[in-house]
Amino acid sequence: MKTIEKALSRLTTAYICVSQFDYDLGVQSGVITSAHPARVIHNGVTALTGANKATSSEVFVLSMAARFDTPKRQDILIQALTYLPENLPIVCHFLGDGPSIEACKTLTHQLNLDGKVNFYGVVDNVQKYYSQSDVGVLISDYEALPISLVEALAQGLPIIASNVGGIQELIDHNGFLVTNDARQIAEKILTLYQSKKITEVKTNSYQMYQRHYTEHEMLEQTQAYYLRCLA
Repeated sequence: MKTIEKALSRLTTAYICVSQFDYDLGVQSGVITSAHPARVIHNGVTALTGANKATSSEVFVLSMAARFDTPKRQDILIQALTYLPENLPIVCHFLGDGPSIEACKTLTHQLNLDGKVNFYGVVDNVQKYYSQSDVGVLISDYEALPISLVEALAQGLPIIASNVGGIQELIDHNGFLVTNDARQIAEKILTLYQSKKITEVKTNSYQMYQRHYTEHEMLEQTQAYYLRCLA
């Protein structure tokens, strides 16, 4: 990828990076220079308004929206469920499809988790499912700044996500960064399930969305940067 970016640099006026992580990577690799500057403009979304999950619901819902393919690691999240007490009313919803979905379904069955895991396939509106969830999860080997987690913020969800790429920019007293270790992920799930400050954590997520990740903010910054580059 670095080679391609450098080859195309002569045709490039400036870059837009979706995370500070990507910006720093561009500087370190020599792609972003004084002759080819860049600006960080985070991904933004419009929050879906409507019914939220009933607070009286006894089921604690985890949702991971991602394609079943490299670099996503739905398999590790499935394994994490085996480290939770069996009597906890926790279920995991997977949104998406892809080449590794059948292997994940097989793993779910082998671990006797059929009653704890739901595979919804491709869905038409991720935020609609997030609005009926308690936690947004993304376990992955590498990322830039995933739009699925921005959508989770827009629904005020606490986040549990792999500490890779720009994901750390989405976490500030609103969830947990984890290594791709099933036991550690289970520990953080349990922490949120038992938390007496879950409402505060949800508020932190939504406030972060409002400050940095609205579609309006993204479009406004992008237009201003285009005009600056054209000046």
